[in-house]
Formats: sequence, C-alpha cells, structure tokens
Amino acid sequence: MSFKLSIFTESNHTFEGMREGERVRIFLYSHWLILALKVAYYFFLGLIPLVPIVFFAREIVQYEVVNLTILVLIAYYALLWLGLFYETMIYLLDTWIVTDERIIDILQRGFFLRTVSELDLTKVQDISVKTNGIIQTFFDFGDIEIQSAGAVNKFKFRQVSHPQFIKDLITKIVTEAKRKAGNGEGVNL
Repeated sequence: MSFKLSIFTESNHTFEGMREGERVRIFLYSHWLILALKVAYYFFLGLIPLVPIVFFAREIVQYEVVNLTILVLIAYYALLWLGLFYETMIYLLDTWIVTDERIIDILQRGFFLRTVSELDLTKVQDISVKTNGIIQTFFDFGDIEIQSAGAVNKFKFRQVSHPQFIKDLITKIVTEAKRKAGNGEGVNL
C-alpha cells in the first residue's frame, strides 16, 4: 500500500524514531492524483513560453535577441524544475504512519518546516471519514479524522487513498491495542 517512490526511507517498514519492537502497520501518502495534478500543472506551465516563441521566432532572430531568449528560458525552466522538486518533496515527506502502538503525523510544510505529532492508540476516541465531491468519490480518496483524548485533539489524514478501508483497518488496530493495554500487555510510556 506504500508509494513506490519512497526512496527517502531505509525501507517500507522503518522510520526515524521507531521504538524497539514496534511494527509499522500502515504507511500513507496523499492520493497519487494530488501529485499527478501538480505535475500536470507544471507541465502546462512549461508549455506556455513555447507559444510566443513559435509566433515571434522571426522577430527574435531579426532583433538578435536569441541569446537573451535562451537565457530567459533557462531561468524560467530552472524555476519550474525547482517548483516541481519542491512539490514532489512535500508530497513524499508529508506522511502518516500507524504502528501497533501509535499514530504518527509527519507534516512537511516547507524545506525547513516539519512538524511530527504522535498519538497513543489507546487514546483514540473516534475515527471518521470525509469524502467531498465527485472526484474524490470517483478516485476513492478523502480525509480521515481521528478524535483523541490527548493534547492534540484531532489528527487529520488529508486526501488519502481508500479512506473507508484505512478507517476500518485503523479501527481494528486501535481495538487490538486497547485490548493489549487492558490485559497489561501494552507498552508503558
């Protein structure tokens, strides 16, 4: 269920700050359509400068501004490449992890702005799914909101694939964790 381009981690089943004996049960990214739409947007932006070049090619040569045109295009495409790299980086680093002990929300909002929140599974009170609109319904993605009794009141998994299936899986994992904690088998923090 994990994204195949996750080259930035050691493996599908480890992450920074993983506790001894902890097992990753779910590793989530936003739906692939989110990244695909951003890539399509940057592709469209890449086509825009080609239109005036085609229509004004004769003038560019006539006024001897070919070198300037090439320099401007190189700068433009370098900025587009940087923007596409940024969007891809944010997509790959903004993740949600559900282990057999806790839920971890890694929120990447910039090159140097990262927030990591975690919630013990025994503190989960309610899990709900929100699918909004025809596109989310058709492509089967939406938001999962987890209500807790902890310091962070709500955890929100935004635009994840198969939200109902993921909700049911998280519910099952939470039930197992609460059962273990009730039997004294849980991990003491």
